[in-house]
Amino acid sequence: MLGYLRLILAVLVMLSHIGITIYGLNPGVIAVIIFYMLAGMVVTHLWQDVLPLGRGKLLNFYKDRLIRIMPLYLFTVVLTLVFIGITAYGQPVYTLKALLNNLLIIPLNYYMVIDSQILTEPAWCLIPPAWSLGVELQVYLIMPFLLMYPKIRFSIYIISIIIYTAANNALIPADYFGYRLLPGVMFIFIIGCYIKKAPYSKFERMIIVFSYGLIVGQYLLITNSDGVAAGFSKETLLGLLIGIPILVLSGQMKVRFSYNSIVGSMSYGIFLMHFLLIWALDEVKLLEKGSISYIITLVVSVFLCSAFSVYLIENKLKKRVIGVVKKQKKTKNMNNITSKK
Repeated sequence: MLGYLRLILAVLVMLSHIGITIYGLNPGVIAVIIFYMLAGMVVTHLWQDVLPLGRGKLLNFYKDRLIRIMPLYLFTVVLTLVFIGITAYGQPVYTLKALLNNLLIIPLNYYMVIDSQILTEPAWCLIPPAWSLGVELQVYLIMPFLLMYPKIRFSIYIISIIIYTAANNALIPADYFGYRLLPGVMFIFIIGCYIKKAPYSKFERMIIVFSYGLIVGQYLLITNSDGVAAGFSKETLLGLLIGIPILVLSGQMKVRFSYNSIVGSMSYGIFLMHFLLIWALDEVKLLEKGSISYIITLVVSVFLCSAFSVYLIENKLKKRVIGVVKKQKKTKNMNNITSKK
């Protein structure tokens, strides 16, 4: 199920970037918040249920995340560089530092310091939505330690939710600390950690219920107040209100969905590549932006490019990685047999 959920979320992000709103709300922001919780669920499952115990567990965790994120990301970076190099779209001026920022990804999360135009023009950022990948990479760096030390994880959850609440009330910049920067959104990833998969402990149930109650209260206060909600407060709160029950229910479902893994992989390609296709359609100027024909062309193009990239990059990489792992296991087993003799 989660693969199909990722696909829907990726499409919502894409549509939001061509100006589509739902009752005046940005669906892409709602989707990103659910993506944050999903990331927390995934890494918790990976750490607790998939990776083998041992001294190399932390290194294997980081390897898994890099293999999941970087190949398709770098492929999209290369395609975008080729496109911009041929068309000079957006009149970009690239420096070695700018390219390094794109390769490291994490600096993209701090676009407000580096370049305020990151989300509108390719001034130096090759994949504008990648700022949220910068958030995720920071989470992946510290999450294993939070999973090893639950008390520290809970403390950071409390601190982060306080920062988020302050942002929603415009006490600090709402767009940054309520949506983009790690201190204000870390609790969202941690909620995903607590949701993970049923059955839940008493403490986990308490955290989920407390979080949901707090979010409901904040949403009611914002919607019933006379002032305008700060930043994307409504969207981030809706993301939590919608996402928490969906993820809780998904963890209890025993039905297997066909092609779930493939669909999930395609969602990452859609997330990465849709801006490149938007720029390409803008460059050729054959369709009116926002028209039905434009939306259909964009969706079909992005799906095809994503499917091709998954086949070309991810599937072949997975086969190679699996082959290496099997070879290592076979060598290890042979060594064990030899040592016993």
